[in-house]
Amino acid sequence: MPAVYLYIRVSTDEQAVKGYSQRSQLERLVHYCKYNNLIIIETIFEDYSAKTFNRPAWNRLMIKIKSLKNRPAIILFTYWDRFSRNITDAYLMLEKLGSMGVSLQAIDQPIDFSIPESKIILAVYLATSEVENDKRSRNVSLGMQKARLEGRWINKAPLGYRNKITADGKKYIAPYAPEAFIIREVFEEIIKEKRVTISEIYKHAVSKGLRCSISAFYRLIRNPIYCGQIKVPESENEKSKVINGLHTGIVSIILFEGVQKVLRELNNSKFVKKKKVLNENFILRGVLLCPICGKTLTASSSQGSYKKYYYYHCTRECKYRIRTDFVNTSFLTFLKEAQIDIPFLKTANDFLKEIGKGRQEAYQSKKREIGRAMDKSIDRSLNAHQLFSIGKIDYDDYFLIKNSCKVYLKNYASELREQALKAGIGMLAKEGNNIFCHLGDIYEVSDIITKQRIARLFFPEKVITDEKILNMLPEFIKKIFGIKLEKPGSRVGETLGNDEKINHFLKEISLFAFEQQLKTI
Repeated sequence: MPAVYLYIRVSTDEQAVKGYSQRSQLERLVHYCKYNNLIIIETIFEDYSAKTFNRPAWNRLMIKIKSLKNRPAIILFTYWDRFSRNITDAYLMLEKLGSMGVSLQAIDQPIDFSIPESKIILAVYLATSEVENDKRSRNVSLGMQKARLEGRWINKAPLGYRNKITADGKKYIAPYAPEAFIIREVFEEIIKEKRVTISEIYKHAVSKGLRCSISAFYRLIRNPIYCGQIKVPESENEKSKVINGLHTGIVSIILFEGVQKVLRELNNSKFVKKKKVLNENFILRGVLLCPICGKTLTASSSQGSYKKYYYYHCTRECKYRIRTDFVNTSFLTFLKEAQIDIPFLKTANDFLKEIGKGRQEAYQSKKREIGRAMDKSIDRSLNAHQLFSIGKIDYDDYFLIKNSCKVYLKNYASELREQALKAGIGMLAKEGNNIFCHLGDIYEVSDIITKQRIARLFFPEKVITDEKILNMLPEFIKKIFGIKLEKPGSRVGETLGNDEKINHFLKEISLFAFEQQLKTI
């Protein structure tokens, strides 16, 4: 008596109805065995595609058949597409099972293998299944391509978004806080802090709660999905392109394109990036030049009898060195004692007002954008309530939509408060005077990155090291702080350049003052 195995398969991409359900298959197979006096050894249930034979349940069945040790066996299923949807793999498996003494039969598409012509019918059954599978795959691909061309995101929502469903059942993606806020800050930081490396921005974002790998982060900042666009891959008749999506962008298109420009510049850059200062004693490393040979000084420490001593020094051949605490303390003393001349102080405050005005305008624009989004959420909630009232949706759907709208409104309110803080609502530009006049105090209590930033404002280019800090300062800095030039008129050719440098310095110091004000809110 042969061992009979029932093989029942319904893949996850097939509907378990109209003869494909496991219950329906089982009932027909059991009835067939009773009618033909066959004893069922085991019923195998499979929930896997028939594109290949690499299926968990089928592999376990093959192991059991091998353990029968040449005992006759029969594998029964309802239709040949339950067995395979790949004609090549199907014939190879039939040959393999035949060599093991195992026969197969589809009870609703029976084949008499003793008749040679029956192989033609088997080929039709198997080919039909494969063609149907190919048609289904093609239709899915065309449907996905059509959805992309319509601006719809069809996959799992990317980082910073969540998959959502409207009241009428349409799927979409929407920004998700706090990830969306962090991603927006990432794009803003890349534009704003060009001296900060992408890896540093990534670490800062991770510390704020962004969860992704460094490689995923690099893909994120290049993905147009975040500015409301979708990349449509190449198809049979069309080339790859980027189109406007139906979803809301986390950043503006202008900001996104600006970031791409920065990234291209970084990729094409031929210069070596300055090493990040990790030691507070080496704030001016990379800025100072050797007064003997003109090479850039490096910095290191030397262990004394009781403590470490830190030096800015040249190469071994030159052997020039100077104590870092001497240079750094001299710079700090200058910052504490120096005062911006009144005309330049007024100009700096004017720049500060312009920055505040620009932030206010950006805030008002963002406020209107958030207001429109909040109105949409309110309208959606009211629409859901109306549909529930007339019985078009049930309470569970209404409750889900209502809670979703509440979450959106809460997130929008939080974003509005955050934007207000960034814009410096309620701040007075005249407060900049306190910062401009107390740079030394701010410098003294700041972290290493902030100290380095201030130092680079005063030393935008490399300078020859001198025991007197005033001799190292650029001419335009001396002019801003009212320091008398040692040789008046000796650098006439730098006058126009100095005016440009003065404006740049005042703008940068005003931006720094504005950011310091924000920290006090």
